[in-house]
Amino acid sequence: MLNSLYSLALTSMTNAQTSIANATNNIANSSTAGYARTETVYETSGYTTYNGVTVGLGADITSIESQLNKFLEVQYLKAYAQVNYYDTSLNYLSQVDSLFEQDEENKTGLNYLMSQNWLAWSELSSDPTSSSAREALLGDAENLIYELNNASTQLENTIDTVESEISDQVSEANELIDQIAALNKSLVADPDNSQFLAQRTQALRELDALVEVDVTYKDDGSVTVDMANGSYPLVDGEETHHLSYSAPTSTESLIPSSTYDGTLKYSGTSSEEITLEFVTSGSDGTAQFKVSYDGGQTWETDENGNQLLYTADSSSNSVEVNGVEISFEGSTTDHSAGDRYTIVAKSGLYWERSNGTLANVTPSNSISNRLESGSIAGLFDTRDETLQPVLDDLDSLAESLIWETNYAHSQGTGTEHHTSITGTYAAKDSSATLENSGLYFADKIESGELTLVTYDADGNVSTQATINVDPTTQSLDDIVSSINSAFGSDLTASVNADGQLELNAASDMSFEVGQDTSGVLAACGVNTFYTGTDAGTIAVNDYVSSDSSHINCGCVDLSDGTVPSGSNDTANAIYALTSATVGIGDDSSTSFSDYLAAIVAKVGAAASSAEVAQTSAASNSDYYYNQQQSASGVNTDEEVVDLAKYQSQYEACAKIIEITQSLMDTALSLV
Repeated sequence: MLNSLYSLALTSMTNAQTSIANATNNIANSSTAGYARTETVYETSGYTTYNGVTVGLGADITSIESQLNKFLEVQYLKAYAQVNYYDTSLNYLSQVDSLFEQDEENKTGLNYLMSQNWLAWSELSSDPTSSSAREALLGDAENLIYELNNASTQLENTIDTVESEISDQVSEANELIDQIAALNKSLVADPDNSQFLAQRTQALRELDALVEVDVTYKDDGSVTVDMANGSYPLVDGEETHHLSYSAPTSTESLIPSSTYDGTLKYSGTSSEEITLEFVTSGSDGTAQFKVSYDGGQTWETDENGNQLLYTADSSSNSVEVNGVEISFEGSTTDHSAGDRYTIVAKSGLYWERSNGTLANVTPSNSISNRLESGSIAGLFDTRDETLQPVLDDLDSLAESLIWETNYAHSQGTGTEHHTSITGTYAAKDSSATLENSGLYFADKIESGELTLVTYDADGNVSTQATINVDPTTQSLDDIVSSINSAFGSDLTASVNADGQLELNAASDMSFEVGQDTSGVLAACGVNTFYTGTDAGTIAVNDYVSSDSSHINCGCVDLSDGTVPSGSNDTANAIYALTSATVGIGDDSSTSFSDYLAAIVAKVGAAASSAEVAQTSAASNSDYYYNQQQSASGVNTDEEVVDLAKYQSQYEACAKIIEITQSLMDTALSLV
């Protein structure tokens, strides 16, 4: 009996030592990221019977268990991924929102500068011969251009920064995936190792901040980690699947009976993933295909709800779909109805299969089973849903401003006649029909009339001729030939080695544009105010900026070819664009002010929405974190109480051993 008592006390003392060490370890790790409080688990050692009396044999520590609440951790991970999504998104959206701030009091912002640009044309129309009005117009135009250029540059730089951050975070996620797999291996071998548990918990949280994950805790001590909202495992025991940040790509999915052996070609970028499906069979340029932006769930339609169909063959007969030029090359066989292609004309996120192939998991609002939360998703969505669309809208605004102004300006007159003009836009093929010439604004050219007038050395009308223009049947070379035929030696037209249209008057002669209802001169950049094609490249034509007399305010009187004194029809036509209904981007009927206001509103709404969502997500995340801390965090005050309790246990056991030894000595003395 005394031996049992001694053994019981010794075991209890050892238990107390272990519990004191555990409490001390908890205190030491109270600030360790991912650490969850551990507790010693006691289990009774059974009992024995002496002389009919049942006596307990004490207790043993069977394990030291982490108090991590796995249910709360799952909830916390979901909330934590959300808050990181919105934190990341809000950071960039706030920057873009500030870029579009409007402040008329301080004379800043695109709205103000756009209105000043139109007003300058109005002031010129009031005094067509004023050199100061012309210089003021150039100044206002340059201010607007600077703001457009700057906004474009800032957006492009922000997109580049976002893409660089995506790349870095994907690399970080892959490192965490490997780390979790290694910790799984360690914990299978040593399930109660609190250091490994803390490291894995923290690694899971860090991975979740980047890529929202679903975590399954297994009986062997390991975890399985899947991307949330998708059937994509990242870690299963020691097995891993990495993520890949890849360049733009396209894939084909031909029906089994298809024999098509050509290649899809594309250029340009788009925030949308484009799916093509052929609806008819045939060769390139005859077979028609439809387009989807949600993986084939719905198909693009026109404004009347009719399904849009496209045909394309070589690059000279490509089609543009959502900013991407699409063509097919090298075919000796026909497409089959049902053949599909998917174009991802942007860098994207992919999940690596065991065989090395990739599955697209790039976040998308319209395609299911994709990454939805975490900072990487926030970066992608910010780029694809706000930054790139806003840049596209800004480019569309600038493109329309260039075209509408140039169309009016190209038909006007300044205070001096022209002797020589070189166009600013180049044709890729001057022998092809105008609509296929490769001129940037080729699609704007319509059937119409081009009238030119030449003047002798005294300013008297020499020749006035009108040329019919049809972009579907005539080439730029044909236009050149028609001009040369109509004007003889008075005016010579040609296409230079760069594909630009040149007009040159004979010695001591000059010329003016009387009218151009076709828009061919504006498309060639002849007698125009702006150069460039978008917000990043828009500029004042050097021909105008170097000589303000070529800012067109008036127009030719077609009845006699003269330029009436004080004529201001062109300046008025450009000023009328202030409130005119024009086509900008995908909006076929809007105004410049309304379209610009929509851009500003889009950015502001996105930033405001992200701010509200971020506040809510942060509150939700904090709630689950605090709940987890309450359940599994280290409370040093409580640990101190436990230390005192186990110290008392240790001291009591020592006393029992002392008493037991005394009893043994007494018993031995009786022998």
